[in-house]
Amino acid sequence: ASRWRGDGSVLKPGRMIRALFAASALLLVAPACAQDASPEVLRQIHVTGEGIVSAVPDVAMLTFSVRSQAEKAGDAFAETSRLANAVLQEVERQGVAARDRQTGQVSLSPVYARDDRRGYDRSRVIAYEARNSLIVRLRDIDKAGEVIDAAVRAGANGLDSFQLTFDDPRKLQDEARIAAVKDAMEKARAMAEAAGAELGDVISLSTSGAGRSPQPSVRMRSAEMAADSAPVIAAGEQDLRVTVSATFFIE
Repeated sequence: ASRWRGDGSVLKPGRMIRALFAASALLLVAPACAQDASPEVLRQIHVTGEGIVSAVPDVAMLTFSVRSQAEKAGDAFAETSRLANAVLQEVERQGVAARDRQTGQVSLSPVYARDDRRGYDRSRVIAYEARNSLIVRLRDIDKAGEVIDAAVRAGANGLDSFQLTFDDPRKLQDEARIAAVKDAMEKARAMAEAAGAELGDVISLSTSGAGRSPQPSVRMRSAEMAADSAPVIAAGEQDLRVTVSATFFIE
């Protein structure tokens, strides 16, 4: 049956059903919106915590380079390969296992003539330069100076990088994460108490990166590497830092 509307028009059954459905939807949406705007949702606190763990590195990573130049590309490549093999053999005699020594990059490039006024003249090739890089992992950092000296005497003419690190940093990273979470909770609790509230449950936790202490700078080339004595390497301690972002309810 049809129903009369207040303005005198007739509301047909189909339209009446749709109108009732729309009204029901509004009744359902309104409480949801009210719930989203509840003060409880807004009662949150966001903090950042930092965890620091100090430890002595147990691994040294060294990258040596061997370079040779010759008029012919084959001669440059052959000489560099000979020197690289000699360096690897000497490193092996120093007690470095096969798994801890490897060839990195091998390259061969032309050497162009140079004019003081115009720079390099790429139309004139005067020689070729071959280069090998050798990566060595030392599990006894105390031997780093001896290994560097032995590699130089065997033919390495560059120490491109030197890094002190950890063989398995996962345990240290876990300790730093735990310390960072505890730091975040202490900060959040202190802030909540200062605001006259109580700290509630954690809503979210996320790490935003990890860092380490600055690495020692050991870079040696050409004349520097002709030193008569091996460099002294002191491992010291490194700080491993983890930052945690945390959000809590406050009551």
